[in-house]
Amino acid sequence: MFDRDRLEQRQGSSGAIAPILCYGALGLVLCWLIVRNSVAAYLAWSEPQWALRLNASEPTALSRVADKAIDPTLKQGGEATKSKLLPRELDELKSVVERAIALDPLRARNYRLLAQIAEMQGAKKLASAAMVAAARHSLHDGYAAFWLMGKALENKNFQASAYYADVLLRSGSVSAEYVLPVFARMLESKGAGGQEVIKLLTGNPPWRGVFFSEIYKYLSDVAVPLELFLNLRETAAPASPDELNAFQWILYQKKLYPLAYYVWLQFLPPEKLEDAGFLFNGRFEEAPTGSPFDWQAPVGTNVTVDYAAKSENETDRALVVGFNSGRAEFPGVSQLTMLTPGRYRVRGSYKGDLEGPRGVEWAVSCMDGPVLGQSQRFLGLAEDWRRFEFVFAVPDKGCAAQVLRLGLAARSPSEEILSGEIWFDDLSITPN
Repeated sequence: MFDRDRLEQRQGSSGAIAPILCYGALGLVLCWLIVRNSVAAYLAWSEPQWALRLNASEPTALSRVADKAIDPTLKQGGEATKSKLLPRELDELKSVVERAIALDPLRARNYRLLAQIAEMQGAKKLASAAMVAAARHSLHDGYAAFWLMGKALENKNFQASAYYADVLLRSGSVSAEYVLPVFARMLESKGAGGQEVIKLLTGNPPWRGVFFSEIYKYLSDVAVPLELFLNLRETAAPASPDELNAFQWILYQKKLYPLAYYVWLQFLPPEKLEDAGFLFNGRFEEAPTGSPFDWQAPVGTNVTVDYAAKSENETDRALVVGFNSGRAEFPGVSQLTMLTPGRYRVRGSYKGDLEGPRGVEWAVSCMDGPVLGQSQRFLGLAEDWRRFEFVFAVPDKGCAAQVLRLGLAARSPSEEILSGEIWFDDLSITPN
């Protein structure tokens, strides 16, 4: 006999299973899509080809494929990347990039890739428009900003070139060695180019220190920085003492001593010009400024150099050189001078207590040349201040710059053993 209740029960069970199976299938599909897209996104950068096998519409993988094929390597001077790709390959890459732009229209790299491909194909207008689009979407795309900087410089659009140079240095997307040659060309172009650089420096950008420490490598005319410093002097951000000193030392290394001296005098504060004479800061009342025309005292071994107060009056100071027991490596205390040919006299005062074979002495010599004169040797005990002096003559030729230096009077390593200290004050150079 037909069991109607059992049949209805079976039909009810089948009806309940069907939705479960549908939901299960839908869940599996969703899980597959999630896994596929997640894994594709994960592989997009390192293994773009595998990512595209999982998801042919993965935008990062599409742009990465083109990126690897083009190899966008920056080159100093801004020359375009030379293509080894065939026209057919470039067309295929262009299609890939255009698809990436359609899928991800906000990514700057996609526009930059399109610009590079267009440049390789000789489509200059498209290349320029795409690079501008890349920069508009992100100024952190170093290649796009670098390309636009170079093109602007070629077209003598100094304002745009300076803008992109500033962007590159602030973002750190490329090293300064790629940007500073552009600044150098702008400065040497005179006129509008130099003015744009001055505008940027007036704003005290974070890369100003790098600029003044490295720009000299890229300038063919060493006089250009002087004009830059003179222009900055009239702004709210004039050159700092460190920046001026760096320039003077560059000129010093190039043996352009007269120009270095001129720069030093130009920017010396008015109240210190009176002390500029033949010897600067001979009373040691001011801490050395770091200029080659002020006192220099490189670090040595077993020796200390200080500019200490002689009394309770802190402004009454003197040079103090102390030696520990043992062999001293004393680079000396020196100052560069610019004396015209003629006879001169060095005067000063000293006191102290030094023990050793030969002590120390002052000497004047031509830069990279012979000794012109030297003082007595300072050795033994001198409790009270005593005067000393010596005469020297600057020859008519071959001695444009001189150096006054306090150093060891030793003739051999065994005579470099010293202990004690020696004080000097009131040093001057006068015509004799």
